[in-house]
Amino acid sequence: MVAVSIHADSAPGNGPGFHVALAAPPLAASQRAPSTALGEALVAGLEQQGFAPSTYRGEAGLDRRPDLAGLDLARVPAALVECANMADPGEARVVTDPAGRQRYAEGIAAGILRALGR
Repeated sequence: MVAVSIHADSAPGNGPGFHVALAAPPLAASQRAPSTALGEALVAGLEQQGFAPSTYRGEAGLDRRPDLAGLDLARVPAALVECANMADPGEARVVTDPAGRQRYAEGIAAGILRALGR
């Protein structure tokens, strides 16, 4: 079992790209290696769909954060996916297009399956 929260970022600025937030510091064992593996698998799944990691937040697609209660309180591997920066017009077009949303869904699903060893 894993927990994946899916969002579209509303960050100010013009930076494009997705990022996957993880709890930091990890408060439970599930937030350590298992959540990192989930986050890395989600990054890989989104990259396979042609999406690039964020240029404005995180590093190599991962963003370790201490301020997200849903991640901090999780007792299973957990990650929060910010699919795109909605302040970026090009990314907003992809997120509002059904085919673009399908690509995000396929990338996230592939990441979850990879994290579960399937």
